[in-house]
Amino acid sequence: MKSIVCRIGFALICMSLCAQIAFQDPDINAGNEVLFTISANIPGGQQYATLFLRNVESGAMEQLTFYPESIQSLSSGKILQLRNRFGTARFDASSETFSWIDEGRPFVHGGPILKGLLPDVAASPDGKWLVLVEPVTSARGRLVLYNADKSVRYVLADSIERGSIPVSWAPDSSVMVYALGGTLYFARPENFFSVSTVGQQFRIVGPGEISCISWFGPNRFLYARGRNVYRIQTPELFARSLYSSLIGVGELAGKLAVDFDPLSDRFSASPEGDAVIHARGNRTVQYFPLAGDDFARVSNQSQLPWLLLPGNTAWIMPVWTQAGVPLVFASSVYDGSSVIRGWKLADVTGSRIFSPLPMPEGAVSLEVSRTGSHIAFISKDALRIYSSSQWAEIALFREEPVVSIAWADEGRLFIGGTQTVRRWNFLTNTSDFFLLSSISRSGWDEKLSSIVCETVSLEKRTYAGNMKWLLTPSARMRPAQAVNTRWRLYLDSGKGFYANMLYVRSAGSPAGTRAIVTEPVVKATPAPVSSKTAQSPSSVFSHGSRTGLRQVALAFDAMDSIDGLASVLHVLSRYNLRSTFFINGEFIRRNPAAVNEIVKSGHQCASLFYTTWDLSGTQYRIDEDFIVRGLARNEDDFYNATGQELSLLWHAPFYVSSPLILSAGQSAGYRYVSPDISVGDWVTHELDVKVPGLYQDTSVIIEDIIRKVSNGSIIPVRLGKGEGSRDDYLFNRIDLLISALLEEGFEIVPVDTLILNERK
Repeated sequence: MKSIVCRIGFALICMSLCAQIAFQDPDINAGNEVLFTISANIPGGQQYATLFLRNVESGAMEQLTFYPESIQSLSSGKILQLRNRFGTARFDASSETFSWIDEGRPFVHGGPILKGLLPDVAASPDGKWLVLVEPVTSARGRLVLYNADKSVRYVLADSIERGSIPVSWAPDSSVMVYALGGTLYFARPENFFSVSTVGQQFRIVGPGEISCISWFGPNRFLYARGRNVYRIQTPELFARSLYSSLIGVGELAGKLAVDFDPLSDRFSASPEGDAVIHARGNRTVQYFPLAGDDFARVSNQSQLPWLLLPGNTAWIMPVWTQAGVPLVFASSVYDGSSVIRGWKLADVTGSRIFSPLPMPEGAVSLEVSRTGSHIAFISKDALRIYSSSQWAEIALFREEPVVSIAWADEGRLFIGGTQTVRRWNFLTNTSDFFLLSSISRSGWDEKLSSIVCETVSLEKRTYAGNMKWLLTPSARMRPAQAVNTRWRLYLDSGKGFYANMLYVRSAGSPAGTRAIVTEPVVKATPAPVSSKTAQSPSSVFSHGSRTGLRQVALAFDAMDSIDGLASVLHVLSRYNLRSTFFINGEFIRRNPAAVNEIVKSGHQCASLFYTTWDLSGTQYRIDEDFIVRGLARNEDDFYNATGQELSLLWHAPFYVSSPLILSAGQSAGYRYVSPDISVGDWVTHELDVKVPGLYQDTSVIIEDIIRKVSNGSIIPVRLGKGEGSRDDYLFNRIDLLISALLEEGFEIVPVDTLILNERK
């Protein structure tokens, strides 16, 4: 006989990210209230379950736990903002009250459960304002300013690329600077809701991106433009708004050694605004005192401290201590794992140099206190607090794994853990409990009057409403029930957006069955022609469509340049993704250490032939023996560099193909990989002059990929910048592509997984 509660088997619950949300543990009481959990996967391998309560009769739903994927400290540590894929909320640490932010519609108010990467939100320091990108397409959205107190909104821009928020707030929240289309604008946020709003054309700071701005006081910031660095006071901006065409912006604070690149550089102002740290790309860091005009005299540039970072650096974070001493932190992927290194500007034997800092082992992220006096490092097993002036560990938190942190003040941290959300005073090693992140089990008490839960640490708590859980060691939990006098519960398959669905079925008259929540419609993907039936030779694999699994592969081409490799490896490591890298012999000979890092990171390595020469060219005559020997030479070079073997997958440079090329590869034991999606990020501005309309920016390319992608697709991504110029490259926005694919419900796998699943 079929059980009323049909437990979904392991294969369904543990499906790929295309079904990353599952309903579990239903329990109903006599008052027609249903307790259930929703299990969600975070890109990167984490999984958590959230507890919900729904009244079947009234439809009212309440969320009882909140897993802190991201937290922010607002209003000088009085307000804690929490975010995850179920919505955005705030906890008032003074009154201990919880409230939802309606912008974006939390799940309990009828909004969707987010898939993919959690989007950024730029909150003003006082917590009154939020700036977010509201999705419109897979790669673009509306830039929205939202007043969290009054629940009103203003659209700053109808279309910008999704990802990081191009907004920088004054420390006192009075002014925001934002970037649109390569131009910086300033505004007081409340003025957008006034009838006398000053036009945007009168609020221009100058050309640039948000990376060109660094605040060093409540109403002062530095602005980098070319080699010049300007010191600006916000009252001056409003005074000159009507005369911007006549009066230049700010005063000249000093000059950099080279032009500032808004797309790849970043800089950080000292607490007094009299010096900067300039990070160029992810390669060099230099300290610059700001001394105004240097036309006639300049300090000896050869003696200015600078730091050369390794090529595997993925990001750089300059930090200033309260005493005005610069620190530099950089993250890279080394031996297959993310590593954070640090340096401090110090006087050594009469010279100022960036001296290495001993770092906490296994640190994966860091947060700096407001004054720079303390730095918190998160590792897999602990949270450590360091004094930036003494550079010594002064506190250690090990009570539970830490997901996210935010500074409340110089002595206290908000800690979002896997079990609880709390505020920790590291000076006294005491903490205040706020919320439950997750629980091990839950149910009704024996009197069916209260909800009881048991935590991972075996504490028992009783629910008191509005996210409050009271410690009640004597509470007793009755076994879960799937039936009352009015309703029956059961789990079954849904429409595909979720891994399964929880249904309630009437036990009386009138009969009827309904889902516990409304399930979104899954976007249909085109039905591709299987590679087995496309009349292509068996030596070619172009699509994994036969399995019907919602899987796609990213295929990275490493031809000759390492541009973009560090950031790609960092993003893939962060989200625990394994991909396929096609590696050319020229890349192996030029970058053996980079090839080793690809191997140590666990990615599949395939062949991109021995030379970068276009095999369809007519300059040289090629035959089958030439291709076979070229593949063999690439195998030997790869083995000599890594001690590992290449997989028997390959494609020719630029994916050219012919019967001769395919036959030769098959003779060498290889299977040719030919992607079903074309990616035009190799098109430069110079080529666009010759063929107008061919150039596409990254957001358009990603939207095109999402329109064409289907189950089993192979998406090629070329590393390196090549010849000519582009404004951006797909490898620099691989996080946006990954998020777009995950939002569509695809699991990202290497090519060999597509092949393996097709054979089953």
